[in-house]
Amino acid sequence: MYNNVLVAVHGEEKDNFRQELTEFIKLLKCKVTIIHVAETHLDHYGYVDQLASAITKDQFIEYIHNMARTKQKEIYEFFTALTSSLGVEMEWKVRNGKPANIIADEIMQGKYDLIILGTKPKAPGNTSSKVKEKLISNLTNSLLIIK
Repeated sequence: MYNNVLVAVHGEEKDNFRQELTEFIKLLKCKVTIIHVAETHLDHYGYVDQLASAITKDQFIEYIHNMARTKQKEIYEFFTALTSSLGVEMEWKVRNGKPANIIADEIMQGKYDLIILGTKPKAPGNTSSKVKEKLISNLTNSLLIIK
């Protein structure tokens, strides 16, 4: 069925994402590549100027980057434990840039049978739908979106 799966994660997926993904990986028992993209092209910072007027844009961006590093560590530890317990090969990739572009590039370079994405809860500044739209427009691989 599927031998090489790419899972693009940001760490803010809905609560059920990890459980459903765990069950799916248990069934497939295939190589899993996990990619986490830290957004480095933050052009704006939404309502932060209204909510936290005491911080600068640069301070906010550094705060976001620190959060991304924390999420990367948490995601890595989760998937390392999961794939190890299942005897599944895992490759871990961290990239910086615009998520849609980086994930699309990874799909083009890899030989993935299936791409798995999660969804974020609705919130101001949530760009996950833009990532999905870009990927879907050029995708020839199978795509699974876990809501």
